[in-house]
Amino acid sequence: MPTEMNRDEIDDLLSSGLVGRLGMIDHGQPYVVPISYAYIDSAVYCHSAQGRKVQALRAQPEVCFEVDELEHIDRWRSVVAWGRFEQLVGAPAKRAMELLVDRFRPLVPVAADGHQGAELGMMRTLDIPRLPGAQAMIGRPAAAAVVFRVNLHTLTGRREGEW
Repeated sequence: MPTEMNRDEIDDLLSSGLVGRLGMIDHGQPYVVPISYAYIDSAVYCHSAQGRKVQALRAQPEVCFEVDELEHIDRWRSVVAWGRFEQLVGAPAKRAMELLVDRFRPLVPVAADGHQGAELGMMRTLDIPRLPGAQAMIGRPAAAAVVFRVNLHTLTGRREGEW
């Protein structure tokens, strides 16, 4: 039988998840997309290419975020949270990208030349410099990608089975 999760259990699932579902309103219609993320201090950090999702987030910044884990039909857990989209620019965007790169670095195979493809790709997409002291405009409206966070204000969780 499903039971409510406490805040520590909710934070544990949000911290361990790799992909969540971001729910928003796009032109009056519900729109849900999977998105990779990093969770720190009641906020979800993400990056995205420009497009429908980013337009919808800017137009209606109140969103819903869901993460789940299923091991068996009677052993699962799920968190649903509500929050507000906030686009990051400058130093906060760079820090958010560092969180994302650190979060996903262990999952990316190392190429023969020693580079991890996701780190290099994410940095190029956002024009984030790889050399100390280099200048870049991060999260600017015309950039290829947007760095953002969702500041979560309401979190609920349910689980079945022992975790």
